[in-house]
Order: sequence, then C-alpha cells, then structure tokens
Amino acid sequence: MATGGVSIGGVPAAGPSRQALRRWGNSLGVRLPVAIARAAHLQEDQDIELSVVEDGVLIRPIQPRLSLEQRLAAYVPMPPEPVEAMAWEPLGAEAT
Repeated sequence: MATGGVSIGGVPAAGPSRQALRRWGNSLGVRLPVAIARAAHLQEDQDIELSVVEDGVLIRPIQPRLSLEQRLAAYVPMPPEPVEAMAWEPLGAEAT
C-alpha cells in the first residue's frame, strides 16, 4: 500500500508495517513484507548492510563488486565518431 504518493526511485513507497522480532539461532530476525522489499529494491539472497541509526536500524543493499573479467565482459565499446580531416576553414597563416 503506497503512502500519500511518496515514491522511492519511481517506485511507490510501502506504508508502515508492524512486525515482530523472532529468535533465529543466536540472532533475531524480522520478515520483510513483499511490498516493502520491492519498494526498497531488495531481493531474496541479496547481500545487505545493517547500520544502527538514531531511531532504529537501516537496511541497505550492497552492490556487488565486479571482477576485472566481469567488467571487461560487460564492456561494450562505442565505435569512434568519424572526423573529417579538413572540416574546418584555414586560420591565420594557413589561409595563405
């Protein structure tokens, strides 16, 4: 459910949702409703960063660091723009 037309990156923001913290091994876990996960661009098995902020906990997605091989594989070279060698009028001493 969107809140008052607020959007995050063009995606309607999900409204507040009450959840309970549950024990998960030696930690505590919380379930994120699908609407909140979508609005925050979070996906299953995605790496996240947790930070304690003034009034709660902040969850941020971690962008994967690509290896050099992955970057080169994704690289699409742009063809050079053709340049005409004599496209300009002669200037100064060239004009004579």
